[in-house]
Amino acid sequence: MPVVVAALLTALARAADPADPVVVAWQVAEGCPGVEALHAGIRRSLGGLAVERRTPVRVGVVVVREAPQRFRLELQLDAGDGPSERVLTSDTCGAAVDTAAWLIAVAIDVRATDPAAPPGPEITVPEPPPGPDSPRAPESPGTPQPSRPPTPPPEPAPQPSPQPAPEGPAEPLPPPPAAKSPGARDRALHLDLWAGGGLGLGVLPRPAPTAAFGLTLAGPRWEAELSGHYWALRRADFGDGRGGKFAHGHAAARGCGVWERGRVRVPLCGGLALGGVSGEGVGALIPRTARSLWLGLLVGAGVRVALHPRVGLLLRAEAVFSLRRPGFLLEPAPGVVFRPAAVGFSTFLGLAIRLR
Repeated sequence: MPVVVAALLTALARAADPADPVVVAWQVAEGCPGVEALHAGIRRSLGGLAVERRTPVRVGVVVVREAPQRFRLELQLDAGDGPSERVLTSDTCGAAVDTAAWLIAVAIDVRATDPAAPPGPEITVPEPPPGPDSPRAPESPGTPQPSRPPTPPPEPAPQPSPQPAPEGPAEPLPPPPAAKSPGARDRALHLDLWAGGGLGLGVLPRPAPTAAFGLTLAGPRWEAELSGHYWALRRADFGDGRGGKFAHGHAAARGCGVWERGRVRVPLCGGLALGGVSGEGVGALIPRTARSLWLGLLVGAGVRVALHPRVGLLLRAEAVFSLRRPGFLLEPAPGVVFRPAAVGFSTFLGLAIRLR
């Protein structure tokens, strides 16, 4: 029972601590420090100052990840003289929380200091000149001394009022959060799932609507991707009431180099595609369905715009080079009636969801 009572008194004392603000909103990105780190940073900035504020400062902290190495801090403060808002950016979420703690500490007491700031240069105050009652150095006999007007004694410097010592044993300050090294930030990986549709030319007899989905493993300056694509069924007429219906599908593997600025990410990609083209005769004496292997080379560029830390809009355009082009014919007419073009083109628009 005594242990329970002591723990309850400690909790009430901390709740009444005027250095603790009233946090009315706390929304940070995944992986950011908790609200305990905010309170620890406030106490670290206040140091040993005795805070006598009766009305606690009401704060709202929102940290949003804009990019892998960019966080936006939205801080709302109400110290009793009206609400105010600050918006800052930082390269780590921990630094954003530390900045919020320092700004809140200044709102609590203007004497608060930033613990991350370097110490200022040491200033040496010269001693005042000796007064008339001060001991002088012994003078050699027979040496005349010029007469000097008496120097008034210096006024005593005002002494700062003593600060009341905090009651109870001083709580040790927690160590500052260790900042992530640039190498650790560069090793951050993300996995995106995306899907959408577009338009394809060259592989089928006519322009065809397309659908695609895939997974992308993204690093700071590169991407690796696996995807599946389907080109919808299209019909072509070859005269004499005969024709064919053709469809195409393939799986692709791509490797990309990436340029990134803010919310915009631009991958330049190349890859290989393996699939097939199917054709079904229409109007022939003996309609048949044939399927043949297709192999292609893909070269293109894309743009990913972050609409939200986990949602992005993806746009891509690429050239399709057919390395293996199967031919189709209609019996009994001799000769090939259709073969995929050597160079095609495809466009794609979709949504990407960040899984991690």
